[in-house]
Amino acid sequence: MKKLSIVLLTGILALTFCFSGAAYAQGDEELQLPNPGITPDSPFYFADIWGERIGLFFAFGEDAKVEKALGYAEERLAEVDAMLAQNKVKAAIKATKEYNNCLTVATQAMQRAGEKGIDTTETVALATAKHIRFFGNVPDNITENAKGVITQARERAITCQETALCSLAAQGDPEKAIRLNLRLMEQQLNRIMLSAEEPETLRLPLQEFERLNNLGQEISQIAKGLGQDTTTVDQLVGQATANHLALLAEVHGQVQGQAQQQAIENAMQVCVKNYETVVTALKEKDMLGELSEDPPIPEELPENVKQKMSAGGSGRK
Repeated sequence: MKKLSIVLLTGILALTFCFSGAAYAQGDEELQLPNPGITPDSPFYFADIWGERIGLFFAFGEDAKVEKALGYAEERLAEVDAMLAQNKVKAAIKATKEYNNCLTVATQAMQRAGEKGIDTTETVALATAKHIRFFGNVPDNITENAKGVITQARERAITCQETALCSLAAQGDPEKAIRLNLRLMEQQLNRIMLSAEEPETLRLPLQEFERLNNLGQEISQIAKGLGQDTTTVDQLVGQATANHLALLAEVHGQVQGQAQQQAIENAMQVCVKNYETVVTALKEKDMLGELSEDPPIPEELPENVKQKMSAGGSGRK
């Protein structure tokens, strides 16, 4: 099974890692938080924030502003982490709100850069993927107010990431948007496979995988709405989905809990439906190529699960 995992992940990497990683975030490594420096519980914190705002104001070019804002956002995450570790919840909330401000600056600078023909979407998409994971791993033993603020920050990071990829598609490069989206999905698949040994950690990576799966469909629809040819996009999604299903089936065979198995089955059903959508589009253009007309439901799944997958897609029995 481990050999199968390596082969399948290699296949996904071949499909998705066609672009070099951005300088910020260095590929798909885990987010390494910087030293928090002056934290929100310090009376000098305001000076630190004002110094950064001046730095943003004088940043040369919108792409430089994106890089700076994301770097400052990372510092805010380090502050949140440090303050929560010291049980200074109010200070953590303050740092989270400052993180939101950094993300707003980064999003606006990314959009202005796009209007000038400068693409910073990859930098933003990969950075926010790590931010999303950070906020998802914040401990539960904090106040309800803090949970609410952190949940809102995570949702803003998600919105920023989705804005980046959808803007890229709308600006005429849906293929790059899909490749980036598949790259993010591959990150979640890695997490899902690692979580097979700790099933209680499956929920968030599965949730993110499904969200990104649906985002891929949104990117495709944007391209179609603009009259763009989505043949390559659909073929990429179809090829990647076959690998996704095989990997999810392997994890399904490793976990024992009914709730975890059901969650994996739900993710697989989303994959099956999306696969059928792209196959329908490709058949209309007679561009199915090597893709199977039927969803590639893994044979190693239990028979009742395979039937559920088929029924959850087109309704075939």
